[in-house]
Amino acid sequence: MEAKANESVMDERMGTASMQVSREQEIASVIRAKYSIDDQIAILRQKDQKPEEYEAFFRFAEDAKTAVTAARAAKAAAKEGQT
Repeated sequence: MEAKANESVMDERMGTASMQVSREQEIASVIRAKYSIDDQIAILRQKDQKPEEYEAFFRFAEDAKTAVTAARAAKAAAKEGQT
């Protein structure tokens, strides 16, 4: 565990830690690829008037979260298998 902590400190000093994309950033990127920020705001604002559109957006966002989480877990498992 200490080695990983030291790697993290080294990464931060070299500036590579800031280049990593967080899970939340990756999910937001997937959602933005289909729905612009303006579209997202409009869908949320009209949630009660257009429930089908909101449900499609909500389902897409939940599926994106699931897919990104699974992909990151698979990548971590593959990386762990290499060490």
